[in-house]
Amino acid sequence: MPFYRTRRWSHSVPDYTPVANMMVTTPIDNAAAKARIDAVEAHERFSTLVPRDSDFIVSIKGQVDNGRTPSDAQVSWLERIEKRLATVPSAFDANDAAQVAKRAYTIIHYKATGYWLNVVAAMDADATYLPDADTYDRMWANKFINAGFKRYSAGAKFGAGDMVKAKIYGAKHDGIIAGIKWSSTANNWLYDTLILAGLYTESYAGRNVEVKEADISIDRAAISAAKKADKEAEKVAKAEEKARLKAEKEAVKALAAVNKPARKPRAKKSA
Repeated sequence: MPFYRTRRWSHSVPDYTPVANMMVTTPIDNAAAKARIDAVEAHERFSTLVPRDSDFIVSIKGQVDNGRTPSDAQVSWLERIEKRLATVPSAFDANDAAQVAKRAYTIIHYKATGYWLNVVAAMDADATYLPDADTYDRMWANKFINAGFKRYSAGAKFGAGDMVKAKIYGAKHDGIIAGIKWSSTANNWLYDTLILAGLYTESYAGRNVEVKEADISIDRAAISAAKKADKEAEKVAKAEEKARLKAEKEAVKALAAVNKPARKPRAKKSA
């Protein structure tokens, strides 16, 4: 046994033994492993496993059939799969509008945020599939998705064609809602606003709309008619201006002709 001494105290430590530091696992023979693998394959929900798990079962089955005993890590993986299959799945009623809406938002939310991708992929592939109750409860166990679902279900506050006061870089401008979209990362509705000002004619995508005045809903056909009338008025004004300039030019030309001195006749040359 090694002995260590320092200035004020001394102590001894036991010799390092690798066996004492190894994870203790329950041994499993090939016959028991084969029986458990066959039970997993025969399970009614085997098809709901993610590809990584189902591929593992196929691989370890071939290994056992060839007489090789599974490793401790493989046995642990097999136990996790057995636990998933043994868990009672969540009850899903396709006729329940509330369940359908919540399930649909689960897919929308986690596709955008990037979590639970394997579960979401399985839900997206099968319209009747829900993960087990424990997993589904954990997916909904945070405030972020619950707050988002509440706002998403309530719908957008403004509609396309509504006149609003839009806040762009701190300044407020009269604008019309041109488009609406939901953002799971922002957890809110975002609006594309067409600003009604000469310097702000482009659409500012993704800007939150802040309304400080009464919301006025206007007819989109009326907006189109008003724009058309403005164009016609501008066209008439340009034609009038062109005619005025032409008349002024003609008047100046006529005045110049009047004021032009008469040309003296040339003297005839003598023979």
